Amino acid sequence: MRDLQEELRTIRKQLRLSMNGVTSTSMREKGVTYKLNFGVSYPEIKEIALQHEPDADLAEALWAEDVREFKILATLLRPADSFSKEEAMRWVREIPYLEIAEHCARNLFARLPYRELLALELVGDATDRFARTVAFLLWTALFKQGERLQASHAGLFLDAAMRVVAEPGSDTRLGERLAAVQALKYYGRGPEEAARQVLDRFEPLLAAADESAETQEIYNELKFEFEYYR
Repeated sequence: MRDLQEELRTIRKQLRLSMNGVTSTSMREKGVTYKLNFGVSYPEIKEIALQHEPDADLAEALWAEDVREFKILATLLRPADSFSKEEAMRWVREIPYLEIAEHCARNLFARLPYRELLALELVGDATDRFARTVAFLLWTALFKQGERLQASHAGLFLDAAMRVVAEPGSDTRLGERLAAVQALKYYGRGPEEAARQVLDRFEPLLAAADESAETQEIYNELKFEFEYYR
């Protein structure tokens, strides 16, 4: 029978052996504060995850702790087949920092059978701090895996991404904006039609009298990206 507390103690010992005080101090100085942060690198965290069997109870126990590495391990060790959309939405609400949002999207949410629907639901939530960011990070992960969206979902994705791009920049939404641009990049790396769809969405913005230099810069960046990958 699995001893959950013993396994948590083992993981804590493994992390302590790999701890990096310089990294954790640097993160704390940048405002990333956890009850406990070992400063362990992601490759080392992945190695520790490989030494433990994926398990829902273990992942939930790890996620519940205010420990940076525990939360990252939770995204690696949570089986996707039993992870409901309600649980996914709860995890999104409990994300403390952008780094954890990135790991949730890449390590766990991208493996879910309802991943497209989850992204669409999250992108419609403008109240949660990380919901829309996670949606764009999730789409980016899917596009990197070579997945393409069905036409109706693609239209909703493009509309949502362009709304974020068109919003005035702000520090509070910077991560969301960057995630949207990244998702547009990987979407446009697909068929030539996809790149054309992205660039065409910019035409009304670029033609507007109040068109910002930032919007033009994003357009130029995407155009160069698509031409480079053709």
